[in-house]
Amino acid sequence: MNLDIAQAWERLSQPVNVALTQWQWLIVALVILLLVVPRPMWRITGLYSTLVHELGHIVAALFTGRYVAGLRLGWDHSGEVRSVGRGKLSVIISGVFGYPAPLWVSAVMFWGIASGYAGRALGIYALLFLVALIFVRNWPAFVVCIISAVVALSVVFYAPVEAYLYLALLIAGFLLLAGLKDFVKLLSVHIWRRRDLAQSDAYLIAEATGTFATLWLLAISSLGAGGLLWAMLSLFRLF
Repeated sequence: MNLDIAQAWERLSQPVNVALTQWQWLIVALVILLLVVPRPMWRITGLYSTLVHELGHIVAALFTGRYVAGLRLGWDHSGEVRSVGRGKLSVIISGVFGYPAPLWVSAVMFWGIASGYAGRALGIYALLFLVALIFVRNWPAFVVCIISAVVALSVVFYAPVEAYLYLALLIAGFLLLAGLKDFVKLLSVHIWRRRDLAQSDAYLIAEATGTFATLWLLAISSLGAGGLLWAMLSLFRLF
């Protein structure tokens, strides 16, 4: 089935009602848990969470007028966004939006689903990863971006409209749990794994601004809590 962009957007604009049975909700929840909890699976799926984390830095950097020179990912879940700009405020804003990004994307996805626009949420999600290819500078980042975009676009162009709901729920649910898992990792670095402190965005912001890492850890945690609250409120609307 060949579709042009106008036809695809028309399909995406169709309201999608959420009327899942208990068994369907259970299956969706189990798939999400399988994507996040088992360590062998997380070694693969965690790359996607890292990519969303780094895209949070990119979007925030662009909004503060910074020039983004590139995005790199490592197969070990490491990530780096190189950006250039003036002023400490842009460093702070671009730095604090990494860890909260998965939770905020999850919140937007759940809000779109609860509002009946799972298709539109999915389409915007796919476009986000296509745009991200502009900033990719190594193979891991390219592979994760391409796979994420191709999966979403394949559903958008070829799958029944009903499939939008399931993929959107899987993405939103995965990012919700992945975002929480990343926050646990961040807090553990500051509490009992301080040898890895240099990996913390809060520490890097403190180093760049001559301030305290605890201050930025609180800022990052507050932003994450806001995204989590919005995601949970939107999720509850689905039942």
